[in-house]
Amino acid sequence: MDIINLFCSAWPADNFWATLIKLFDVGSYAWTIILFTLVLKLILSPLDFLQRFYTNKTMRAQQKLQPQLMKLQRQYGQNQNLLYQKQNELYKKSGFSMKGSCIVMLIYMAVTLTVFITLYTSIQYIAGFKIKNQFEDLQATYNSVYEVEYYDYLGVDYDTLNAFETDNEKHNYIVVLENQKIAIDGLETVKQTKDEIISLSQDEVVKRYLEIKDSWLWIKNIWIADKATASEILQYNSYVSLTGDKSIRESDYNLVIQKLLDGENGTNGVNGYYILSILVLVVSFLSQWISRKMSTPKGQSPQSQPGMTKIMMFLLPVIMLIFTLNSSAIFSIYILFNSIISTLLIPVITAICNAIESRREKKEQEKTKVDYRRY
Repeated sequence: MDIINLFCSAWPADNFWATLIKLFDVGSYAWTIILFTLVLKLILSPLDFLQRFYTNKTMRAQQKLQPQLMKLQRQYGQNQNLLYQKQNELYKKSGFSMKGSCIVMLIYMAVTLTVFITLYTSIQYIAGFKIKNQFEDLQATYNSVYEVEYYDYLGVDYDTLNAFETDNEKHNYIVVLENQKIAIDGLETVKQTKDEIISLSQDEVVKRYLEIKDSWLWIKNIWIADKATASEILQYNSYVSLTGDKSIRESDYNLVIQKLLDGENGTNGVNGYYILSILVLVVSFLSQWISRKMSTPKGQSPQSQPGMTKIMMFLLPVIMLIFTLNSSAIFSIYILFNSIISTLLIPVITAICNAIESRREKKEQEKTKVDYRRY
């Protein structure tokens, strides 16, 4: 990546997340996303703490009240409304609020889903923007070389050319010069010269692409998926699908990047090897397993946790896997490092929660002793 591209890299100006991500731009888009992910995760970590704190508090309270809850179940199991009322009375008497835990969980889920979905949409938008921006750079390189070489061959008078006001007038002027050249050198000579200049222009496109391509480690193009079924260079239909750019004709698109499509200098190989998808699956499962294990109160088996917790331990990694297979590699990088940071934070947050809970229990025990001594 050249020095201009390093410090003046293009970002969409009309997108909230793109504007924030640009603040962390270090030249490499992949490392920019990684740095952004770290900062974003640290900013949201208090919300992770609250969610885990209230989850642990709920589980501890339920474990402590389990005998009384079982007794209420036996007494009022036939009347669900009355059972619910008695359970709430028990929770209130013990100082535990189920509603508070539910509110925290709902806020956590709302914020997490909002960030994930909007960030996914934004990064896919950024990917399309970058792909289009890259092609426009390559097209400008092609046009620059082609016009200089071919116009010099035709003997274009640039003052005359620039005097025309419309592209159609310029085109007609070039056609006249081409016909004059054909009359002098012959059609085959002109055609051969034109093909040589096109080839030279395409060579320059390959050189320019190798300078500006956005790769990261094993991934050749971070703006498309990290999988073996995806090629580094996009076919026309894929380009239009990702960028929404229908202004360029397929023939013009292919003419510019023909040698890239043909694999000049090793381009257009497989874009990746599903490594990000595998890592995301493993790390997400590990994160869920550690979270489940560390949130289990002492003396209680992880198997005794609610069925939904067990389901999420397997379901969430699969959902993340699906996203990595159907999104750009840059978003998969975000998912991977978000999962890694979350996994590393779990022991820290759990230790803080346990310390707070231990301190609270110690105070309750001291208070109980004082009250007992009074009698």
